Amino acid sequence: MKLWRRWSACLLVVWAGSTAAQDTDVQLQVEVRQQDQTFVTQASYRLPLSMCQSWRFLTDYDSATKIPGIVESRSQRVSERVVRVERVMQDRILLIPIRMRTLIEYTELPGTGTDFVQIEGDSKSYRGSWRLVPDGGGTVFRYQAVSEPDSALPLGVIRYFVNNRLQSSFAAMARAGLARRQQGCD
Repeated sequence: MKLWRRWSACLLVVWAGSTAAQDTDVQLQVEVRQQDQTFVTQASYRLPLSMCQSWRFLTDYDSATKIPGIVESRSQRVSERVVRVERVMQDRILLIPIRMRTLIEYTELPGTGTDFVQIEGDSKSYRGSWRLVPDGGGTVFRYQAVSEPDSALPLGVIRYFVNNRLQSSFAAMARAGLARRQQGCD
């Protein structure tokens, strides 16, 4: 199980819940491809937020504790544009409780997005980016990541978990962003 925890931590996005109607409202798209021992994930969703609101939502690292599955999220600013975020997540796999930890370093690209890389944690590697793209009266959030699990479980089992978990994870993130529509940017 410890090896499974390492893989799960690389996902960073252990969020819960989704409905098909909400997915289409935000134009949610999630694709996961397996390439040898790694998983390549691309996801996007559209929110009716200004770029300023979107930036604030994207960089509100500590608010992740409001999302199911995230039990701790602590950020520490390292420099003007670099933030380290430690997260502890809890989940259940086949009725077995799992606890996962990861430390991610985010490089902020103001108004554009973030690049991130795992510097400690329970996976062999995890890196990627978030990009914010203006789209009429809203913003498209684009995510891409490459992760390599550190697990004794067969990759087919891992892929099944990733495919099923990530759809609901990104849907939950989009719903959390929708709740920010009325927040200003002052």
